[in-house]
Parts: sequence; structure tokens; C-alpha cells
Amino acid sequence: MTTDVLLIANTDDEWPIGVIEMVGRRLSIARVDVSEELTSEIDCSSVEILVGGPTNLVPWIHRCPKLRWIQSTWAGVDALSGHIPAGVVVTPLKKVFGQSMSEFVLGWILALERRILDRALASTWDDTPEVGVFGKTMGLLGTGSIGRAVAKTAHHLGIRCRGLNSDGRPVDCFETCFKAGDHRFFDGLDYVVSVLPKTTHTENVIDANALKRLSPGSIVVNIGRGNAIDDDALLTALKNGVVGAAVLDVFREEPLPKAHPYWQQPNVYITSHTSAPTLQRFVAQAMASNLDRFIAGHDLQGTFDASKGY
Repeated sequence: MTTDVLLIANTDDEWPIGVIEMVGRRLSIARVDVSEELTSEIDCSSVEILVGGPTNLVPWIHRCPKLRWIQSTWAGVDALSGHIPAGVVVTPLKKVFGQSMSEFVLGWILALERRILDRALASTWDDTPEVGVFGKTMGLLGTGSIGRAVAKTAHHLGIRCRGLNSDGRPVDCFETCFKAGDHRFFDGLDYVVSVLPKTTHTENVIDANALKRLSPGSIVVNIGRGNAIDDDALLTALKNGVVGAAVLDVFREEPLPKAHPYWQQPNVYITSHTSAPTLQRFVAQAMASNLDRFIAGHDLQGTFDASKGY
């Protein structure tokens, strides 16, 4: 029996369930465990669609001569760079992470600003009030679906939001937007949240110049890609008190090496790339409309643009 769709997943991943339910009635589908060795018994000669995490898909791409579509289970697909055959389209996981990313960002900011972590461990009475988040200013690097979702949630808490995007175009949910490279974006920010993808244009966007422009005691949150932050500059700002805390979910090297100085910095919170789990419904939800288009022979939507890097 031929296979049209091949899922590469971890044993405990739940996302294949929804994909199998959606695709199985229309195309032949098979699931392979990430830990399974690349053996000759697995026939990939007819596979047209690969689905999985980019790093897990790389070894399988060259085994699928009829491959036409790669559906990533991650928002970022930089791991596929240099491995995408001509004529193959890639669709990152888009427009499904707004809720979970918003929960993560605002949850951590509230926890830090309201000293929830400290009070949970308190052993003596301390009735010092916190100022909260009302009236504070958040800067979001990236004004796509995730950035807009975070800004919308922040607005409900009285946080003012400004955005940074490629051309400074205005975007709903942001009071103002700045063009990439304009460091005035960082002036007086209480919170800096990066949702940027990894591209040559996002390297060290949050550098020493940017950090010195922030409000004293500011909070830096990175849920995009690790390359957006100049790590040495951030460590210096954290040690000098220019930045009050950093919540870092993503890094240049993952897992973050045990010897990395972030582990020893008390006001750094490392969350091990957990800000947006791929829930069971997400992948099938993201693939649904494109599956119809694929079967009909139409162009897919939300495809990866190599020239932009996302």
C-alpha cells in the first residue's frame, strides 16, 4: 500500500491523532516514531506530504522523491534551511499560538510585577504593596498573529503597546509601530517581548544600545528565537540592574548548556522552550484549509518565504 502522508512524531505526541482523523479519510497516511531508525522497510517513494518538527523531518526529506508539501509542527522552520528541495512548499504552524503565548507572557509579567514567586516562598510578614502593570508600556518585536494576540491581552490589563516590524506599518492593537532598526522603539519600555523568527535581519536586535534605553528595572521576555538577543549585553544589563529580570524561553543552542552563565544569574528565568506547546488540535487545525487546496491542485496559503526567513 502506498503512503501519501507521512507523520514523524515522538511516541507521546498527541498532535498526529487530529491529523490522522482529518487526512485519513482522503489520503493514505502513516506514522513513524522519531526514535525509529531510517530503515529500507519504510517505503517513502509515494510520499507527497511530510508532517513533523523541522529537525525530525530533515533526515526524511531526501527519502521522499515525490515530496510536494512539508507541514511543520513548529512556528519556526529555520532548521530546514538548506534542506528544502526545489518545488517543495513549507507551511510553518501559524495563527494557533496566540492564546498560549499570551498566557505565558502575561503570566510571567504578572508573577514578577506582583512578586507572586517571592510571596509564595515567604516566611515572614511583608505587606509592601506592588505597583502592578496598569499604565506600563510593552514593546513587542513582531506584530504578526502572536504579537497582536499578546498586545490585545495586555491591553485588557491597562498596558500600552508599541510594535516593531519590517517597515513601521500601523497594526491593530498597537498605539504606534516602529521600523526595524529604529532604536527609539525601546525608549522607556517597561517590558520588551520578542516574538521574532530567526533571520539574518533579527540577529542581536536586542543589543546593548537597545537595553540602555529601557526603563530601569524593565523585564525582557523572549519567546521567538534566541538569536534576537545579544546574550553578553543582556547579562551585563541584568547584573547592573538596568534590566530587572529576563524570562527566556529560547536560546541560540538548545538545550541550553549547563555551563551557560544564564543558569547562574538569579534574575533570569529559563523556561526550556515551553511557551507554546503544540496541542493536539493545532496541527490539524492549521492544515485543514490547505489540505483542500492541495488536493484541488491550488497554491497553499501561509507558506514559508525563504527570502524573508519566515
